[in-house]
Amino acid sequence: MVESSTEIMVDVNNLNVIFDKNHIIHDVSFKVKKGEIIGLFGISGAGKTTIIRVLTCQIEKKNWSGNVTVTNFSPDKKQNHPLILHNIGYVPQLELLNLYYELSPLANVEVFSSTYGLDTKEAKKIAQELFKILDIPSDTWNKRVKHMSGGEKKRLSMAIGLIHKPSVLFLDEPTTGVDASKRYSILSYLKKLNQKLDTTMFIITHDLEAALICDKTAILREGRMLEFDSPQNLINSLPSNGLVARFEINDLNEAKITRISEFSPVKKVLRVGNEVVEILMESFEENLPKLIQYMIERGVTVNSMSRDSASFRRFFQIRIQEEEEREKLKKNIGEA
Repeated sequence: MVESSTEIMVDVNNLNVIFDKNHIIHDVSFKVKKGEIIGLFGISGAGKTTIIRVLTCQIEKKNWSGNVTVTNFSPDKKQNHPLILHNIGYVPQLELLNLYYELSPLANVEVFSSTYGLDTKEAKKIAQELFKILDIPSDTWNKRVKHMSGGEKKRLSMAIGLIHKPSVLFLDEPTTGVDASKRYSILSYLKKLNQKLDTTMFIITHDLEAALICDKTAILREGRMLEFDSPQNLINSLPSNGLVARFEINDLNEAKITRISEFSPVKKVLRVGNEVVEILMESFEENLPKLIQYMIERGVTVNSMSRDSASFRRFFQIRIQEEEEREKLKKNIGEA
């Protein structure tokens, strides 16, 4: 894909958000191209929702600064708000916020289309196409939504958010409230929609597994963007491109973890179970046999060993941990 101005769906430069004296978002910048799926990841209070509220015209310009465009319109001008809102869709975390449970799926489409001034007949035609893509059973289309399963409601909510064919779709915690076994199904449906419709998507979530379908992932902490890149590029930035040695160790304790950490090529030792550690190190292939010998010589008994590649979940854990350690060090220097 050749990047051009017409391909950029969302462009954010030096976004700052301040309410009274509270600085919520600090100098956030990123660009999103047409058809990309973007994951915004971070714990509560990281700033994910605040950024989306700026992009969806929910925060007054007096509370934010920076250069922001959404589908080539800036939310800093109120006259642009209807244009932006026409070009975007939103799927809330709770389906009851955009679905009428006492109505049927097709009746919901009728209400939505009248609210947005859409042609009802055309909207229903689009809806039925979306229902088929999302595997919403045809025998539910004219029955009350309240009788649908949790996964069906979630998929119906996605379809409603796409009825007006938005260029950009924002999804708030799309896997929340769905059985663990169905989370991957929801993510698969989102990828399917993205591929068939070429819709740019923002997934705002705590669910790190959502990175599996994302083209780019943003990691946020306390209003700052720590990373913005593809999940694989982030993983590859770890020592040895993210190769991990996983050891099960007898009577694992902090002293043994410290001992392992003292082997100079080792960069990270992560305790991931009662007796399990994952180790990242430089020159993985060369140093793995040396590490095993080093542990044997120092009385660290290994029960089993396997090798793997780090997941995005592991990268996220490492990156947040690094930031916490950096801030702790900065605070200690300031108090000294």
